Amino acid sequence: MLQAFEQHSGVKVNLVNGKSHFLLSRLKADGAQSRADVILSSDLVQLSAHRALLQPMTELKGWSVLPDVFKDPDQHWVSLSMRTRALFTRKNDTSSAFIPTYFAQFSEPHMQGKFCVRDWRHSYNKTLFASLLSGNREQDTQWIKNANKLLAKRPSGGDRDQLRGLAKGQCQYALANHYYWHMMKQSNNKQEVKIASQLAMHFLQMANGTTPVSTTTAAIAKHAPNKENALAFIDFLLLPQTQKMYAQLLNEFPVVAIEGYQLPFKPALENINLSLEYTQKANKVPAV
Repeated sequence: MLQAFEQHSGVKVNLVNGKSHFLLSRLKADGAQSRADVILSSDLVQLSAHRALLQPMTELKGWSVLPDVFKDPDQHWVSLSMRTRALFTRKNDTSSAFIPTYFAQFSEPHMQGKFCVRDWRHSYNKTLFASLLSGNREQDTQWIKNANKLLAKRPSGGDRDQLRGLAKGQCQYALANHYYWHMMKQSNNKQEVKIASQLAMHFLQMANGTTPVSTTTAAIAKHAPNKENALAFIDFLLLPQTQKMYAQLLNEFPVVAIEGYQLPFKPALENINLSLEYTQKANKVPAV
């Protein structure tokens, strides 16, 4: 997508990768001397906590056409794509014949001791907790109080490690962001492809039938030296043809309508911004 933007605009993009907290800390330390223009983050909580380092995108052309659920009310960020925390099972495995549809079913006694999950304190899990809590339905969140009882083993590694553990039979279920499975299916590593082919993905629902989602989000740095280019870049990322690339190349779900494309679930869109009010409660989930 960066190459597509460079060809589209003639603007050269310099990309710096890193964890959200590291990049935002660097942005703060650099202050007015910062060379950063655009911040892309999968951690909306971190971005929201550092809004003083951002500037409103009042001149963004795509702002008015994007639904409010994908925008900061104060215009400090916009969502570019969606992802969800999915449930995975082994195909043709009779031991995990029961496949839950709802998060509420995690509270059922027979689900205990059967999950591979990365550390509950990781931002992916805390974002899920916050989204569920923001729905204010006890049946969706009751299991969170005893989340450790779901574990088949002590958490270690990232999302792909949980999928590998599931394939090895270390657990009956795994939780992982959906795109990791797609990445493994498309990997040049034959072993990764084999593992992914053994697994099935399921989208979990809350009691109201919607599925919690998180987003990849864009913001403009407060001291961006190339603000016009930054605005052009974000506008480009919101174009239907670029959103189609998000779906096809990154396996994330688009935030704008794409002809011929339909989401495989009903996303809990209202919870995206609302969940920011529940991050403190989500942080109280006990760690192993």
